Amino acid sequence: MTGWRHAACLAGIVVTTVPSRTIATHVRRDVHDFHVSYTRMAVEPTVISAQIRVFTDDVTQGLLHRQRGSSFTLNSPQADAAFQAYLAERFPVTANGRRLQPVVASGAQEKEMWAYVVTWTSPQRITSISMHNAVLFEVFGDQQNIVKLKHLPSGKEQTLFYSGGSLADQTVRF
Repeated sequence: MTGWRHAACLAGIVVTTVPSRTIATHVRRDVHDFHVSYTRMAVEPTVISAQIRVFTDDVTQGLLHRQRGSSFTLNSPQADAAFQAYLAERFPVTANGRRLQPVVASGAQEKEMWAYVVTWTSPQRITSISMHNAVLFEVFGDQQNIVKLKHLPSGKEQTLFYSGGSLADQTVRF
């Protein structure tokens, strides 16, 4: 199953396949009618690494909303810095009760999605994490955010779901 279909299924969205001629005549390819982010997160002993995927037009609109209309290009150090500051505010991650700061390592286009690689580093071994993912809640009323995390080396997996503008933390212990 492709990444966006997997995310849509996790979000409870029905995905159907339509013959391509129908899509071409009735729906523009660059338009999407739902707002979702999908984060894959690996929790290692002292580092959390993640890939955060969001629709390119959605993240652009969110950053422009935050920057009060300033212009920028997503594939730039300024945009990465803006997204990093945005994550610190809208996607806070706490390990062992201590808030960690995100570091955006890179961002790149993946079809209609923009994918960021982000890390958080803890000064001590991570035994629990708490987070809420409120990315784009202030822009889109139907925004849904999915975080799939895997703890290494135990292999424990957990999927977290955020919707409805909730700022409630979810906690996972290892």
